[in-house]
Amino acid sequence: MALTCILFIASLGTQWFGPVTVERTLPTTGNPFDSTANDVRVLFSRSTRHYERLAYFGQGKWHATLSAPEGGTYQAQFLINGKLAPGEPITVALRPAEDSEFVRLNGKRFRLTSGKSYVPFGHNLAWQYGGAPSYATQLADMAKAGLNWTRIWANRWDGKSPFLPQDQTKKLETGWMNEPAFERWDSIVNECEKNHIKFQFVLFHHGLFSTTTDPNWGEHPWNVANGGFLADPTDFFVNPRARKLTRDWLRYAVARWGHSPAIMAWELFNEVQWVDAVKKHPERIADVIAWHREMGDFVRSLDPYHHLVTSSSSEELSPKVFESMDYLQPHSYPPNLYAAILGAPIPKDKPSFFGEFGVHFETVDETVAKRALLDGFWAALLSAQAGPAQYWYWDEAYKYHLYDEYVREAKVLDRSGFAENPDAQPVSIEVTGGVPGDLTVTPGIGWGTTAKFIYNLPIDGATGSLPDLSSYIQSVGSHNRGLMREPIRLRFTAAKEGVARVVVGEASKAGGTLQLSLNGKEVVTNSWPAGSADHVVDQEFLVPYSKGSNELTIDNSGTDWFKLKAVTIPSIGSGVLAACISSSNYSLMRLQWLGGIGTQPKTLMIPGIGNGDYEMRQFNLKTGIEKDSSVVVVNGHISSYVPHSTDEGVALFRRK
Repeated sequence: MALTCILFIASLGTQWFGPVTVERTLPTTGNPFDSTANDVRVLFSRSTRHYERLAYFGQGKWHATLSAPEGGTYQAQFLINGKLAPGEPITVALRPAEDSEFVRLNGKRFRLTSGKSYVPFGHNLAWQYGGAPSYATQLADMAKAGLNWTRIWANRWDGKSPFLPQDQTKKLETGWMNEPAFERWDSIVNECEKNHIKFQFVLFHHGLFSTTTDPNWGEHPWNVANGGFLADPTDFFVNPRARKLTRDWLRYAVARWGHSPAIMAWELFNEVQWVDAVKKHPERIADVIAWHREMGDFVRSLDPYHHLVTSSSSEELSPKVFESMDYLQPHSYPPNLYAAILGAPIPKDKPSFFGEFGVHFETVDETVAKRALLDGFWAALLSAQAGPAQYWYWDEAYKYHLYDEYVREAKVLDRSGFAENPDAQPVSIEVTGGVPGDLTVTPGIGWGTTAKFIYNLPIDGATGSLPDLSSYIQSVGSHNRGLMREPIRLRFTAAKEGVARVVVGEASKAGGTLQLSLNGKEVVTNSWPAGSADHVVDQEFLVPYSKGSNELTIDNSGTDWFKLKAVTIPSIGSGVLAACISSSNYSLMRLQWLGGIGTQPKTLMIPGIGNGDYEMRQFNLKTGIEKDSSVVVVNGHISSYVPHSTDEGVALFRRK
């Protein structure tokens, strides 16, 4: 008897019931994890309501879980390959759910199914280090600190991989799955639910199909060297059997844990840019793009709870890989963390936030780690991302007492108005009254297209970042010249003569030539020859300039790119780094008074903010102490502004 009367959930309401799980021993044959041979489902029925759920195999039985927007008593019937299974219907009762807040898209932000804004804020928790606190302990401590987000990997080394047992001496027959891993995942999902932390379920990681970056290909059971069927890791994305086994894993994940609102998203891949199909064979990037579209569509077709789907990368991978994802998850470990995150490109049609970030090749101690958290938090908010940047090094949370910093930042996030003002966008603000000093600016984009070529300093560099400038200065003869169609021009007016400093960090192994000109006259030329590897340069080049108006031009006449690290121009800085998002009735900014607060009167000029009375909330980012006051905005101008700290956040709320 085939049943065709099935109702799928089109949308989730705020009232929710369940979950409840039914189980039964069934007469299936062969591999129970093969969804083609054993397509087991359960039909839950109540009056005219019918919900079909995928079943999953575990501990010798078949199970299926239901959450639904309608409570009460249901009859559950198992189906095997579309036909009713032996046995009487199972009666279950759905009671009100403790948590029914699934994460949804809300333009370029997120919301919960209740309609409340959701701003993801936390740190990674990809695996449990040996001797480290358990998931239960650390998730509870995250919740106490006010955090609500994390990322967790399906990896072998702490027993969460579906295909690779933690004990490498144990082998699974191809297509069979690792049941102890699923029991570990049950515990993790339960702990996330208990602590109200949403997480990204990372289904694959790059090392599985890489021979160069964190390589695990040598231990993968699908490798022909281990008795598998893939001769090369690049074939993972196109081989029919690999794609079938991938779909079986995705189906299993949806069946066993898809009911959980703790899952923010299915993350298809961690840092797919490192797999051999991208790093060693970039001509096969089309395979990776097609795989993401196929698997994203497949998960969506299975998941009646409509979890989001994403995947992650460095900011340098082709954005076409992620066109089919619901939101973007760039990762970054840049030399200038604040500038890189602040200047990151933001998509026009979907949310984006950094799923990983960290300090780039620097000795890390408690001071450095807490500074990184602070910079990642503010840079992301003030570039209008969907949430703060998420720190990678979860092992440092206890070592460096990072939860003290997280408590302060969680309070700021709650009190800053960021969640309630999704229309606030980055603006360049003018701050006067600082102690004048040198201006240092850094490119805001890694590998990518430069969108702006003429910068008027100091106003365009008020944040310390040039957000539309790629750090890769492309050659006029390079096939990548389309990423930087013309030279970069920095315009400034100097009160006295000085010497600008231009720092180059790297140069392509194919060679590159730095050309620096001042007011149309070439001043510096430096070439790096072709070699076997990219050049580590870290060299400073000097450009003397005169009093008055100047234009410093940066170009490349060589074979390939060089990487611009920073430009410093003495004595033209306002003495404050200022970044801001604003709307007609709200502003949020961070002001860093580089030379101290000084004694001069301070003013703020904020484009686009409306006239009127405002509540001003100032956050001392060193102590966490708040200060509230009232100010008047006239033509975007606030006079007699008094800083609360040399590093402070400022929120302006228009009074009704």
